[in-house]
Amino acid sequence: MRLTQRLILATAATLPGLAAAADNVPELLVPAYFYPAGSGATDWSRLTAAAGKVHITAIINPDSGAGSRKDPVLAAAIDDFKAAGGTVLGYLSTSWGQRSSQLVKTDIDRYASWYPVDGLFFDETATNAAHLAYYAALGNYAHQKNPGLTLMANPGTPPIEDYVKLFDTVVMYEDPASKLAAYSPPAYMANYGARHFGMLVIDGDQTVMTQQVAFAASHNLGYIYINDRSMSANEWNGLPAHWEAQVAAIQVLSAVPEPAEWAMLLAGLGLVASMRRRRKLAPSA
Repeated sequence: MRLTQRLILATAATLPGLAAAADNVPELLVPAYFYPAGSGATDWSRLTAAAGKVHITAIINPDSGAGSRKDPVLAAAIDDFKAAGGTVLGYLSTSWGQRSSQLVKTDIDRYASWYPVDGLFFDETATNAAHLAYYAALGNYAHQKNPGLTLMANPGTPPIEDYVKLFDTVVMYEDPASKLAAYSPPAYMANYGARHFGMLVIDGDQTVMTQQVAFAASHNLGYIYINDRSMSANEWNGLPAHWEAQVAAIQVLSAVPEPAEWAMLLAGLGLVASMRRRRKLAPSA
């Protein structure tokens, strides 16, 4: 078998797996709870620079929610980040379904008025059936304001499956890296696409980061983020030292060609093989 034929067969054999890998490249989900001044300004610059390289969703949290007034400094940082290609979610505290729904709606209204958010991040989401109606009502209210908003829930642990149907994305893990061994993905995850699920890892060094980026890509997690800050040091108040390495790790996964590119490659290889056969069959002068 000639080299060109072997290349065609080898490429065709690996195509399904490579296409699946391309579909499962995780995005970075960053709780950007740091103010864009001082060291926070540096981190927002790093965040914005990376938004032109990989898909990043940043969660803004002006003051445990939208705050009491629009902050022009934060608004400018958000505009720069979005212009670079980033996606922004507004933080909402729900206290496991115990916070007044009217207060949550007020935050939703303020985000709509003050910041160009692409979606909302419902933190401290309940996990049981008793609070489904609470979250359904808030989701309906948000979509009345803007039908295009993405709704993300953060119970920090796997909830009952109804929450996956209620939200666009559910964060299945938010805990220190030391607890990763105890994480058990629920069986229902296999019934949904990767963008339905995310993971936030606290106090993870670069080795943990590398492992978890690979884990996300192979375990149906569409969003991943690993910080190296401990909970005692306000874990989301800054980017990790290995931020650029984390971006690079996602870039490596993103480098897998898209299915259309593989189809073009196959077609090109087939054309080369056909030309080689015609040359061989052509009569000599």
